[in-house]
Amino acid sequence: MDRKIAKQIGQRLAIKSALIGLTIAYLLFGYITYGWSSQFFKAIFWIVDVEFLFHLLVGAFGLLAMAYFFGQLAGVDILIKKKNDLLVGIKYGILTLITGTLIGSSVSFIQEGIDEIGGFSNPFFDYYFKPLYWITMLGIIPVLIVGIWFGRQIKKQGMK
Repeated sequence: MDRKIAKQIGQRLAIKSALIGLTIAYLLFGYITYGWSSQFFKAIFWIVDVEFLFHLLVGAFGLLAMAYFFGQLAGVDILIKKKNDLLVGIKYGILTLITGTLIGSSVSFIQEGIDEIGGFSNPFFDYYFKPLYWITMLGIIPVLIVGIWFGRQIKKQGMK
């Protein structure tokens, strides 16, 4: 297996995995906020009601950029270095989630939180810890599932 092909397989599947993860996150937030039974359309189209749309888009872009980067590493680890596909998929899934969250949080912090340093609230807690905590807590199960799928797909694509 050529290193370049391994990277291409990893990055392509990582982008797919990140899009799956973003879809799960989108639907999960709609369910948590509105529920499915009484306000189904609000639950599906919740994004038009939020004030922090720009921050969500930056976070999603950051997640996709990190998936592209970590996907290359995962492809090399699984197909060239012959590491365990399940563990590699989970490892890079968690790293993608954390780094994508930190990118979105950093933009929010720079735009809004930096002015609050030394004030009443703690902007580092508000703009870094809270998003990282909640996104990790709500996203860990989907990341494990999608990460396992991601690792398996890289291995399967490499066998072709």
